[in-house]
Amino acid sequence: MSVFRNDQNQIHSLHGNHVAGVATSTSGAQQVEMWRGRMDANSATPPHSHDTEEVVLFLTGSGRATVADRELRYQAGDTLVLPAAQVHQIFAETESEFVSAMPIGGTVKLPDGAVIDLPWRR
Repeated sequence: MSVFRNDQNQIHSLHGNHVAGVATSTSGAQQVEMWRGRMDANSATPPHSHDTEEVVLFLTGSGRATVADRELRYQAGDTLVLPAAQVHQIFAETESEFVSAMPIGGTVKLPDGAVIDLPWRR
């Protein structure tokens, strides 16, 4: 068992997304990794997919997500369950805060198959 203190979090910013790994293999997690993040208003994640399921809980804000050919809306308090191998993208219409979790070691890819190295995993 370990405690990873909030003041140890390093925030990584990319395309209006500001993310800290709050439970990663380097902080002692062995099965599930978790991130806390904030998206600027009118920002988006790049379209990408995971080889594992990802769960995103929106703490504040509102926006939409595309998952394969579906569009879903979110608001504060909603949880988005992203299935494995489905290209998805999240669009923040207002500043949005979230926590996200998935199994450790899942591969994240762009639609062209390029693997993304997420710096908040370290």
